[in-house]
Amino acid sequence: MPNARKKKQAKNEDFQKKKLKVGKKKAVPDNFTDTSFRSKSIVLPNQSINEDKSHEITTSRNLTLSDLLVRLRHPSANVKKEALLGLGDICSKNPELLISSLGQVVNGLLKLFIDEDRDVRKATLNYLQETFVEIDKVELQPFMPILIMYTCSAMTHIFEDVRLDAVKFMNLWIQIAPDVVVSKFWNRIRGNYMSLLSVDASKSSQTSAPSMMIGNNTSTASIKAAVTKSHLHIHKNKLGFFSSLSKFLEAGLSEDNQDKFWFFLNYLDSKHSKESFKRKMEKYNNSVKGEAVIWNTKTKNEHMPAHPMIIATAPNLSEEYKLATFSHLHLFESSGPKNNNNKTINMLGSKGQSDDIDVNNTEFSRDDRLNSVEGMIEAFQPVLVASWLEAAPSVFVSSSTISMTPALELVYEVMKISVVLWRAVVSSQKISTMSGEWLNKHLQTTLKRFHVYFPFGADSLGNRGSKADEILLHMNILFCELTSLYLLAKTMQRSKMQLESKRQKTQDDQVPEWTETVVSFVFESLGYQVNDTMTSGSSSFRADNLVSLLPAIWGFLNCLSNEESMSLFDAVMSFQKKCQAPTTKKIASDFIIHIYTVQSTPHYNGRFIIPRGSSLADAVEERIQSITIK
Repeated sequence: MPNARKKKQAKNEDFQKKKLKVGKKKAVPDNFTDTSFRSKSIVLPNQSINEDKSHEITTSRNLTLSDLLVRLRHPSANVKKEALLGLGDICSKNPELLISSLGQVVNGLLKLFIDEDRDVRKATLNYLQETFVEIDKVELQPFMPILIMYTCSAMTHIFEDVRLDAVKFMNLWIQIAPDVVVSKFWNRIRGNYMSLLSVDASKSSQTSAPSMMIGNNTSTASIKAAVTKSHLHIHKNKLGFFSSLSKFLEAGLSEDNQDKFWFFLNYLDSKHSKESFKRKMEKYNNSVKGEAVIWNTKTKNEHMPAHPMIIATAPNLSEEYKLATFSHLHLFESSGPKNNNNKTINMLGSKGQSDDIDVNNTEFSRDDRLNSVEGMIEAFQPVLVASWLEAAPSVFVSSSTISMTPALELVYEVMKISVVLWRAVVSSQKISTMSGEWLNKHLQTTLKRFHVYFPFGADSLGNRGSKADEILLHMNILFCELTSLYLLAKTMQRSKMQLESKRQKTQDDQVPEWTETVVSFVFESLGYQVNDTMTSGSSSFRADNLVSLLPAIWGFLNCLSNEESMSLFDAVMSFQKKCQAPTTKKIASDFIIHIYTVQSTPHYNGRFIIPRGSSLADAVEERIQSITIK
């Protein structure tokens, strides 16, 4: 019986539906056919080690320029650094290869400006400094806009270390092509600097806040060490920003940097009188140098006469060709239709007014840049003063000897930026139109902050080192120039106040007491005393120090009282007469000649005038004759 029942159930299984259970695979039918298959293949990629590269320029590892550019896009930082080293090797040995492939190299380097790895960015900067500085400016001109644009993008990056390195890249472009940087991207770059300084100021305030909340268990020594380390880091970061900003402003606002006597042109009203004064001094310099060429048709000469057709027929031989930018031709801009509605707002415009600027077509001339100086002072001066108040006490109040620290370099850069901005105010002729309230708020207040430690480094003891001494001396000279600019502005305002009461005039005529120490420093630097003897201060005064002091001397001559101005000019005459160093003596002699010549130039608006027929005028003419005869 059981066997019969089992046989009957087995016959009915084929017609019954099987129940599926969770977690168990479905049974495979008996007639299932496996149709899957597997295949194996052998892939032989092109290996660069086996390629014939005898006809191409390669590195020691048999890599061509194309291979190196491909490796710049590799995700590994080590591969990119090795590729940059290979680029430096192949470009240094074959400069013509870099010129012919400059577009490919630039496109390969652009994204490395914002690379996440710091060593890659550092290697990129080293490569650019070693190779791009030596390239002719005409060859590099088409690629400067895109290089600057990517650098501006890196300056606004979210990571701080990328922003710090971007400032170094911007320093390189200012060194290579300052005219392109300031004429094409003036508004954009200065806005980036302002955002950098504002972000840095907020970070420094946040960093200093937790130091006030340290528990009682922490020792005083550890607190001082932590604060010193924190301030050192802050000063280093700010130093990079301020140093780059100083170079940028000097490239955009300064004029005639090669001329030691640029400041005389600010006291001439018309452009024609400035050109006339330049020609007079060029004739004098050429006559003193004795630059004469004897032309002989039978022998070969190294001199090419300045014929007006040379530039037209042979432009490559002229000096103007080397400095030509050809930006007015718009050769390297997009050929498509331009969007004239693409505008940007000048965030730092004068007195808050917005200026519409066409990004595609506008080039900023020096006059355009000078028109925005007033707004730049309003934007930058609070940051400069705050940085000075933060760093100056650690430099000048410390009981130890002043040494080369980031804090000292930071206050030095703050002083340089202030001088560049206020020099631009004088060059733009806006200093005579500024209100006394605005001038006191932005210049006198700043000068009083600086004057607390003046003369800088006078109270320190010990051997500071030659670099620290040079920086402190230059800071004293720059502060003298800032003070002379302030007194000059006050003098110009007094000359235009014709409707004020006599009482008001008497109050304005009073020179601030703190300026007397500055004038005394100038006299001591020239080694002048009442008994007309030279002091020891003038013996160590080098030629470059005298060149830096000349703008301050000329400013004081035009803003002090008549008696003090004559005493200061007498000090200059005594310095020139008793100076022993030939280079310094030559500079002092040229300064006296410039003073004498500028007064005879039309449209001279300075206050200092040597009266004709006076004993001083006779002494000056006699001195000038002795100088020219020598």
